[in-house]
Amino acid sequence: MMERELTLTKPYIYLPVCAGKTETKLEIFLEDESAFRKKIYEFKVPVADIDTDIEQYPLDYYAQIPAEQYLGRQIVICANAPKAFMDCIKNDSKKENSEDKIQSPRPLIHFAAETGWTNDPNGMIYADGIYHLYFQYNPLNTSWENMSWGHAVSTDLLHWKQEDTVLFPDAFGTMFSGCAISNEHSMLDLPKDALLFFYTAAGDTNAWSKGLAFTQKIAYSLDGGKTLVKMETPCLPTIEKENRDPKVYWHEETQAYVMALFLEGNDFAIFRSQDLQQWEQSDRFTLDDAWECPDLLRLTSDTGETCWFFWSADGFYYQGEFDGFHFKVQGKQQKAYVNDIPYAAQTYFGVADRTISIPWLRIKNDGRLFTGAYGLPVELTCRKTDNGYIIIQKPVRELMQQAKQTAYDSAAGVKMLSFGADKKAAVLKMRAKEGYKGSFTWELGGSVVVYNSETGVFGVDGEQYQIGCGYREFLFVVDDRILEVFFDGGVQLGTFVLKEAAVQIKMPDEAAFAENLVYYIEGSNT
Repeated sequence: MMERELTLTKPYIYLPVCAGKTETKLEIFLEDESAFRKKIYEFKVPVADIDTDIEQYPLDYYAQIPAEQYLGRQIVICANAPKAFMDCIKNDSKKENSEDKIQSPRPLIHFAAETGWTNDPNGMIYADGIYHLYFQYNPLNTSWENMSWGHAVSTDLLHWKQEDTVLFPDAFGTMFSGCAISNEHSMLDLPKDALLFFYTAAGDTNAWSKGLAFTQKIAYSLDGGKTLVKMETPCLPTIEKENRDPKVYWHEETQAYVMALFLEGNDFAIFRSQDLQQWEQSDRFTLDDAWECPDLLRLTSDTGETCWFFWSADGFYYQGEFDGFHFKVQGKQQKAYVNDIPYAAQTYFGVADRTISIPWLRIKNDGRLFTGAYGLPVELTCRKTDNGYIIIQKPVRELMQQAKQTAYDSAAGVKMLSFGADKKAAVLKMRAKEGYKGSFTWELGGSVVVYNSETGVFGVDGEQYQIGCGYREFLFVVDDRILEVFFDGGVQLGTFVLKEAAVQIKMPDEAAFAENLVYYIEGSNT
């Protein structure tokens, strides 16, 4: 076991990361004058099994750990690691990545972390003109571990800036998914402008919390979401060993807070509270095939009718009735997505005029220093059909507000797009002529995309999906290797991973279309 002592004179600890290497436990302690040690961080860190000079240690990047609250204090770092690794650890000021230093190519309007692993979106809240996206994050590797909450902000839902990580694993467990609300009813002896965050402390998922179960806890922010302070006592003790993913709402009709929570298997529960501290279970129900990351949605149709839906991680959703106490399913399970790449979508709190949802995109690591990304934010409404209500997903209005139309050679059917240095993503807006029957083929870089309107089969690079016949309207969003396709105004949404970043697009025969337009979006994901 190696140890290194540091006196913190700068607000960040930088830990070297060798992505994909064997992980070892690293602990950081505060040390006082009596040599008493108090643990403040525990991580699993990938370490190169090589003892060499610090200049030759083969690190991929540095993970930035905020430590401003410990300025002037002495810390001790302990790990079963080579001396070269320990020597690479440093204490420094914040390093802002300039655009030319962020690994490229990368998505430009789909948020992806600068480095590390990401999964479920968390704590999505709109406050003071800022969209906050918190997310499950491992800053210390490109694979799942060390579940923390990362943080990114945007003013337009298309261009994001990554901020400091706000929640790290502790003695109660790692930081699993949750949500955010504003403190509009002045709860918890906190000011009205405080932001409140509910999360799962996942006990027994790190050595520090060995033997503990999952509990639901609260953190708060008094600085607009930049830093989060954990409250010590859980707001909801363990119901089932791995109950998780609290989603909290204010239910105006019954004047109470409501929490939807995943329990176990395919079981979910509804809890109610008047003060956010004492919760009573009002319902427990089973939804076939559904699990994790619940959301309760009240959506409005284009004819002004409203309908409740219960949503789960896979994008499975269920129309029903909700009275503030009980959710009663009406009809059968519906699927929001064509395939299983989008996952664990959450909706924003604090957006008054629309319901905005963002999923995690389960994209495999392709050798870059980040894994995973997030779907384009969508606006949710509903539509009545012969088989009940369905959810409609359309890109947020900001997309087309910022889209700039560009010409292409319609005879050749090819449009060249430049990614990376020019920072552009593409939007293809197409509408087939009425009565057209047949198939369309798009070539996006090295990928081939096909839709047959008669069989209803949509294919990407040979993978085929039965989506429905007769679709005439298509909106493609092409961003690095991500392709999102909105069919017929959002009745279906497909998300796909292309073989490579698409820098060249070949459109189908223009004669088949009444509208066939190409736009581009400028921007940077920094």
